[in-house]
Amino acid sequence: MEDINIIAMKIYHSYEDAYLDKEKRKIFEDLFDKYLTKVDTTGTIEIYDAVIKLASQYRDDYDHMVKTLKEHGLLPE
Repeated sequence: MEDINIIAMKIYHSYEDAYLDKEKRKIFEDLFDKYLTKVDTTGTIEIYDAVIKLASQYRDDYDHMVKTLKEHGLLPE
């Protein structure tokens, strides 16, 4: 399995790249609202850091978020 730090960076960059595409951005934001709010209730942590924190505290949720991003073609291999 890929290193969590690398995946977190890929998620961050993929979100930034897809930001102007409203449909893709909505998928990201829905997933972030569902998962990253577990580790960042105020929405002030950078996405990269929140993903790493999610992986360390809620591994099943992290795995599901990554799987969903891959299913939508939003996370490069």
